[in-house]
Amino acid sequence: MPKQPKDPKSEGKEDNYDKKLQLEKEVALGLWIQVIGQFIEIKGLSGLYQLEEDLYQLGEQQILTGAWIRTIGQLLEALSVQSQIGENDQIKLIQEQKLAITGDFLVSVGSAYEVMGGLRVLEEESVLPPRIVP
Repeated sequence: MPKQPKDPKSEGKEDNYDKKLQLEKEVALGLWIQVIGQFIEIKGLSGLYQLEEDLYQLGEQQILTGAWIRTIGQLLEALSVQSQIGENDQIKLIQEQKLAITGDFLVSVGSAYEVMGGLRVLEEESVLPPRIVP
């Protein structure tokens, strides 16, 4: 039996679907790389915080807390985007999109909290007397 010619319209849709799927996978990979980077940053910040002479400096605590909030948000977003790849159930997609938005929100809140901590550290360090008094 001779082969049926492919419908050009359906072939274009398949190509488009494959391209979209590939791009979604790239987005997810980028998010996972960011999550790994966040955990590396948290490890470094936690180590630096433990080396501080005064562990009760509010600015340093805020920076570390903000980084943790950002990391949790980044992880939520990565998990959500990963779950959306190839998903056809509209209700599940919407739920995962809401989770991704929540992750984005946490990333933003964490970043803002880090900025406040950084400003506080700058203020605390600016108030300290110089080490060498003439």
